Amino acid sequence: MPRDRTPYQVADILKEVNGIGESKKENREQGNLKSLESNHFISDKIHSFRSLEQARVQLKSLGAYAKDKYDINHISKIDIKIITSWIGSKEISYRSSSNYLSIINKVSSYLNITRDEIKTLRSNLRSILSKPKFDTRAYKNLDRITLPNKSQITFELQRDYGLRFNASSHINLDNLKDNTLHYQEKGGKWSEKELSSKLASSIRDYAIKGKYTLVQYEYTKYLKIALEKSGQIYNGTHGIRHSYAQDMLKKGFTKEEVSEAMGHQRKEIVNVYLR
Repeated sequence: MPRDRTPYQVADILKEVNGIGESKKENREQGNLKSLESNHFISDKIHSFRSLEQARVQLKSLGAYAKDKYDINHISKIDIKIITSWIGSKEISYRSSSNYLSIINKVSSYLNITRDEIKTLRSNLRSILSKPKFDTRAYKNLDRITLPNKSQITFELQRDYGLRFNASSHINLDNLKDNTLHYQEKGGKWSEKELSSKLASSIRDYAIKGKYTLVQYEYTKYLKIALEKSGQIYNGTHGIRHSYAQDMLKKGFTKEEVSEAMGHQRKEIVNVYLR
């Protein structure tokens, strides 16, 4: 097995952007980099040990994700599609996603992206992730909603089988035996679901090089439009799991059965989904 070169690539990049001990003001006045938010000039270096360590952790995570999901072995080949998918897989807040993009902005010259692409992605994430608080995250009448093309596959896996977004949007066909899908839960535990033959066939039809993948931004864009047409406000893809849990309970399943179906490590977690 080839050695993972990501840590070495990350180390090389961080050597270049390490600005500890340098003047942030002088660096900013050189006018090499603009803020994603204010469009004012900022330093293109990292000036604290804490920020440098955060950058190291996130870039290694991005590199590992690119290798695992896209078979990309060098950071310089990571493009905006991969970054969008990586951030989407985390199901994080807009504030956290903005922090990630700030790091990406500082090292963009070492990746296959432009700063304009990063700025556009940030704007899109603000629209999707900046949302109000809700008494319940569950949606209504999801059986009446249809999404375009391969987004419908992920939607049905979430709506009808309770899968998390990452498990429903990154599927290796080796893990789809006949109609049985084997997938990993959040904690790494393997679970399985018996799918309808139509859904299993659709997964195979949309797979490329043995993998079905869907970028979260593409998915949430269509989901948001569909929900708004139905008179509902988009409040995250995870809300579909809330709907799944509540629908299961209405059908007569016990809390323990719902918890098991959703792959929870602790049974009491299901209570969060039933409010």
